[in-house]
Amino acid sequence: MTLFAVAGIRFRVHWLFVLLLLATAWTGRAAEGLVMFAVVLVHELAHVAAARGRGVTVREVELLPFGGVARTEGMLSADPGVEAAVAWAGPAANGVLAALGWLAGRWNAVPAGWALFFIGANGVVAAFNLLPALPLDGGRLYRAYRARQVGLRRATAEAARLGKALGAALILGGATLFALGVAAFTLPVLGAVVYTAAGREEAAAAYVFMAHLARRREALARRGCMAAAPLAARADVLLIQVLERFLPQKYYVVWIVDEGGRLVGVASESELLQALFERGPETPLKALVQGRFIDRK
Repeated sequence: MTLFAVAGIRFRVHWLFVLLLLATAWTGRAAEGLVMFAVVLVHELAHVAAARGRGVTVREVELLPFGGVARTEGMLSADPGVEAAVAWAGPAANGVLAALGWLAGRWNAVPAGWALFFIGANGVVAAFNLLPALPLDGGRLYRAYRARQVGLRRATAEAARLGKALGAALILGGATLFALGVAAFTLPVLGAVVYTAAGREEAAAAYVFMAHLARRREALARRGCMAAAPLAARADVLLIQVLERFLPQKYYVVWIVDEGGRLVGVASESELLQALFERGPETPLKALVQGRFIDRK
């Protein structure tokens, strides 16, 4: 359901959040529901501000009980540094709101009960979002961190699997608690939403990786200079297998060797990326050196 549009950004509310707000109104706790809605909205506005501050255009924001999903014109995950900065913005905003709530309670600006509820609401939203599982902010932070160690494609797969595990745990645990009368039915439904969103992230991993590689093509021209990193690979290895080992913030030079480990050619990152988009990911490295280097066999 679309709420409003501001500065070209549509703000929508997920049906689960609408259901939760209706449930709080039905139980006579509409005020608490509205406070939670405001907390989540500020959380997402912080993400939007951080993204736009780094030149990323945000098209739509969908609010969920635990935060939300921002849809952008560019792939945030294509630049781990930008993704991490944007991911931190939401929980940081909740931290600031919690501090303001503590000050308001300490100065008796609001009743103590409301101050505690406000602090708790921000703490829950921030803590849940910092869990290292996609599509949560913590999952994006985890992906940005692991991308610098194992590459973006593997990091995305790891974070998505953690997200699916979290979703499954919420479904099973929530269903059990609901059956015992301890928790509301919204908890297993929330787990289903998290599991489904993590599955979408996993399915989009290949597309995210290709977007990342496309951005790498202009990285050297944009920055002027970059730290270089060598990588050795056999001539029969496929191009995609090499590209998956590329880490962010580095420019690679690949030493291509034969079965005996003898050098048969050298290819720059730019040449490998050009071959990817011209010949495809299943191209063997030997196709890049044929006719350019002397066969030493």
